[in-house]
Amino acid sequence: MDSVGDTLQRLRETFSAGRTRPAEFRATQLEGLGRFLRDNKQLLQEALARDLRKPDFESEVSEFSMAQHEIHLALRNLRAWMKDEKVPRSLGTQLDRAFIRKEPFGLVLIIVPWNYPLNLTLVPLVGALAAGNCVVLKPSEISKNMEQVLAEVLPRYLDQGALEWAG
Repeated sequence: MDSVGDTLQRLRETFSAGRTRPAEFRATQLEGLGRFLRDNKQLLQEALARDLRKPDFESEVSEFSMAQHEIHLALRNLRAWMKDEKVPRSLGTQLDRAFIRKEPFGLVLIIVPWNYPLNLTLVPLVGALAAGNCVVLKPSEISKNMEQVLAEVLPRYLDQGALEWAG
């Protein structure tokens, strides 16, 4: 099998094993993303400045604050989002218990555009991890410095069994 096929198979096995489903695993991944942003803010700002000539204030407003807000929102609401949702009974379900159970899809591909490389990497990543999915990240070829920082540093903060890079 080729390397892409091997990668996808490994991620599918991680998902099938149920590692990404518990709330604790999801929260740990989200907390790792928050630490990644806090610990590497200067490095990320420098990459944004080199790639897009973004001043620190603009990167703070358009990249960091939005991602931090999404992480905080997901951590605050994670258990509520995971709860079964009761639905009203109908004539056909009078004798049953009716509810909606939210289940992860399994494997998510995030293709990142060049113009907001940090925000448009982390915000979808927050949603995918909060939902209990494994993720393949495909960064933009245009934002080379940001791609390099993300590829080298982000894996230190997340479980590598649930995240892979597509080059």
